[in-house]
Amino acid sequence: MRRYEEDVDVAVVGAGPAGSVAAEAAARRGAQVVLIERKREVGTPVQCGGFLPEVSELEALLPRSEIPGSLADIPERYILARTRLQRIYSPSGDAKEFSVRGRVIDRRSFDRHLVWKAARAGAEVLVGTRADLGGGSLRLSGFSSGEVEAGAIIAADGPSSAIARGAGLADRRVAGVCLEYEMAGLDIDPDVVEMYFGTRSAPGGYAWIIPLGEDVANVGVGTIPARIRGRRLGDLLDSFIADHRIAKEKLRGGKVTAVMRGLVPAGGMPPAIQRDKVLLAGDAAGMVMATSGGGIPLAMVGGDIAGEVAARYISGNGSLAEYEGRIAKAMGRELENSVRIREVVEKMISSDLLMDGLFAILSPDQMKATMRGQIPRALERAHEMMAKR
Repeated sequence: MRRYEEDVDVAVVGAGPAGSVAAEAAARRGAQVVLIERKREVGTPVQCGGFLPEVSELEALLPRSEIPGSLADIPERYILARTRLQRIYSPSGDAKEFSVRGRVIDRRSFDRHLVWKAARAGAEVLVGTRADLGGGSLRLSGFSSGEVEAGAIIAADGPSSAIARGAGLADRRVAGVCLEYEMAGLDIDPDVVEMYFGTRSAPGGYAWIIPLGEDVANVGVGTIPARIRGRRLGDLLDSFIADHRIAKEKLRGGKVTAVMRGLVPAGGMPPAIQRDKVLLAGDAAGMVMATSGGGIPLAMVGGDIAGEVAARYISGNGSLAEYEGRIAKAMGRELENSVRIREVVEKMISSDLLMDGLFAILSPDQMKATMRGQIPRALERAHEMMAKR
């Protein structure tokens, strides 16, 4: 254990993609930065599928955002696979697909890459250290102990953010749960990301197959806890692998080589993501597309903005109050629309018949728009019909 007592310009809590990018952005602008991570090893355990759209897709997803360099230029050694299509299966087994060029990254290595970039930019990194907010300062415990006074604090410590609670910014919005197996020895399409809907395999959510190579994939299921109705997430995933009439043929004989579990915000951003000197970023701020659960790109965009705003504030060239407006411009519309879409689909997702009907009226292009947080007219009509039931 070591003692750490410092006054710093910017303290960032959480060394996931949002926190590491925020720390790098602030440090590169001359701020004295400390990055605090409760895990002893950044990137472990992995808690998501690791899918990232290519830059052209990101620009279409977030047309008013500036894509950070760390998101645009990912070294090839951290990319496990490249995909060209997304295929979605209805409960009845019908499939529709559309072009989505993506990268599937090695999250363990990628997260370390991002924290290395923050450290090279000048950020001090404290691993194995918990931070709690009290009286405006951060109390540290674990591998490093002590107290940190910071001019600005960026909370990037996940969906159950302790810093958000300490700042009075915690919000009890919908959170999903997911369970994922890394599996080898599969008969998959190595350049296609697949999503499967149906109450038997994924009540209230969906199951997925994200390729990591020719015969390796992340296979998972995510849903809202209230929809499980006493069933175990592991049982749902095992049933999907063994019994789904389409997926089982691709997954037959596969061996589980890793197990990953996590929480995913699904209710959009809370009413406030900045108070006093605290800014929320990434999962702590609900920066996740409610339509897909994808959050890495938004987390990195949010972290970049948070780091820049904090550094400008410290240098006397800006206000922390700018943060919410910057985030609203960069991703507010897309996040709000994704929540609206989830709320519409939730009214149908408990019925395979209704989901098949929704699937039938949406074209592949409309499905792609929906995944991007755009609301096609066909979906609005479905919502109006459901409201009249």
